[in-house]
Formats: sequence, C-alpha cells, structure tokens
Amino acid sequence: MPAHVVSMSPDGYTPASTAILVAVMELLFGKTRRLAGVFVLFMGTFLVAAPAAAEFGFSGMHVQGVNTSIAKALGLSKAEGVMVMDVALGGPADFAGVKRGDRITKFHGTHIDTFKCLVKAVTGTKPGQTIALHVIRATGEFDLKLKLGTKPVSWKIAKGAVINFPAIGITLAAITQKIRQRFKIRWGSVGVLVTLIDPELASRMLLNRGDVIVQLNQKDVWLPSQVLKAYNKAKAANVSQMLMLIEPPDGFRYMMLPVK
Repeated sequence: MPAHVVSMSPDGYTPASTAILVAVMELLFGKTRRLAGVFVLFMGTFLVAAPAAAEFGFSGMHVQGVNTSIAKALGLSKAEGVMVMDVALGGPADFAGVKRGDRITKFHGTHIDTFKCLVKAVTGTKPGQTIALHVIRATGEFDLKLKLGTKPVSWKIAKGAVINFPAIGITLAAITQKIRQRFKIRWGSVGVLVTLIDPELASRMLLNRGDVIVQLNQKDVWLPSQVLKAYNKAKAANVSQMLMLIEPPDGFRYMMLPVK
C-alpha cells in the first residue's frame, strides 16, 4: 500500500454505520473516495448526515494512517497512530501547536492504535469542544489542547462558479474538490483559481494558469464573485490597481491587479 494512502475495509459495518464512517472521514480528511472495496482517506473536515445532519468539530489537519512502511522508517515496533501531513494556516490545529510530521497517538483520551480507533474517537466531537491530543515528533512527546471549530465557509464550496475578466485577460473559478484534484491544488489552499489567461493582456501581471488568488487588498477571497465585487468597487472609486496575494506552485507572493 502506498505510504500516502490510508485504507480501511468497510466489512462489518452496517449501511448506517458506514454512512457515519464516511461522514467522519469527511470530518477528518475533507474528501473520501471508495476504491476497490476500501475507503481511501484524506483529512480536513468533519461533516455527517446520518440519520439527521450533524456537524462534527473542524480540526484543520490533513493526516494519514501509519502503515508498516512508515513504522519501519520511524523505527517503531508496530504501526500505530496517524501522521500529520499538513495543518491549515490559522485553523484549530495550527493554534493548538500541531505540526507537520507529528504522530498522533492519543485523541480525546483514546489511544490511537489504528485508524479505526481514531474514527470511533471522532464520532462524538462537536464544534467548540476542546480535545486533548498526544503527539510524538522528532524533538519529543507533547500533550496539546485542540479546540475544534466549525468548517469555514471557504472550505464548503461544492458548486462550481466561473467569472471571466476580459479587461485584464483572466478567467477565475471557485475551488471545488474536482477543481482541486484536476489542477493538483495544495491541500489547505483557499482562494480563487486562475483557470485561463490571455497571454497578451495578463503577461504584465506575471499570472499563470493554476495560480490561486488568496487575497485582494488584504481580504480573503474564495469565490469569483468576491473578486468581481472588489474589482468593480475599486473601479467605481477610480482606483488604478489592487494588492493581490497569490499562491503559485512555488509559494506565496504579492503582485498588483490592474483595474481598467
């Protein structure tokens, strides 16, 4: 099994419990895929809808289970716990002090022997609840307090939206899960995606297809309509350019968005 994939067989679960399990995976990993009879898991948010809609706490972590290869690489006698791959900037896990590379071995008083243990521990969490975490990293072992939040609106984009800006030569799209996968956008990246560019008009801005616009004039954006609203407001105020924070594949940088 590839090291970047955590899988768990659904055997032994009833349809109702499987629905809960999938929802918990959404809570932990942000998205799920069912592949060849196993659940392939990623981490981000906890949403559930069985039997009535209920929201689990949002952690803002991207994790994967510890398999035998990881255990061997870390010199562990057995595979146990989950590894933190990424932490959402400004999210609950970030504030709690969780770091990339941490291995979580205890969650809310439950020892995490397997990923299934984590799933069971997560099902009872709520937004606003403070969870005790025990993590192991290269520098030692630490007990952390993680106050779970609610899933940010910017993480709940399910419906695609596209806006064309012919005056400046770019087309923008909301980042849905399909868009994130297609353009290989980093987990945790929130903003508006540049999907098309007119090279003649946009070359002066040094924008590229696949860049993510994160902020305009220090305000977060995650919908093309927000960019359009800010752009039209600046144009009405006779502002010639706006400060734009973008995330290209090589990291963050500021640049100017011309207003025409």
